[in-house]
Amino acid sequence: MKKFFSLIFISLMAMMVWSCDDNDDKDIPITFDQLPKPAQIFISQYYPSDKVVSIEREGKNDRTSYDVRLSSGHEVEFDAAGEWTDVDAPAQQYVPEGIVPQPIAEYVTTNFPAFGINEISKERNGDYEIELTNGLDLRFDQYGVFIGHLD
Repeated sequence: MKKFFSLIFISLMAMMVWSCDDNDDKDIPITFDQLPKPAQIFISQYYPSDKVVSIEREGKNDRTSYDVRLSSGHEVEFDAAGEWTDVDAPAQQYVPEGIVPQPIAEYVTTNFPAFGINEISKERNGDYEIELTNGLDLRFDQYGVFIGHLD
């Protein structure tokens, strides 16, 4: 009887482990051609002389995201449709001009002329979060209006 309960217990544990295995959480390496077309165009437009070091796809369907690492150290994340959600430059470097909406770029130039934008993230609600080269984090609404500092 003891063996029977041990076998049942081991079987239940194996089923639990197997059911928790979710391929959605795994990063899958892909090629540039497998990126959505808007992501390919974005990389070609803003990083024309940079080489793609790696691309990983995570998730499935509308929860898919793509992480692209470039030889310059820049990293770009795209959503399932191929629209950028995060652009991150190496320390003390700036994201390429043209990515940042004009009102945000003007606000930073006016209020923080000694610093540039090191990272920009586009939130699902349309808001933007940016990090300056001095480490300061700022939040803007979808129209580029300054909301405040992030803690």
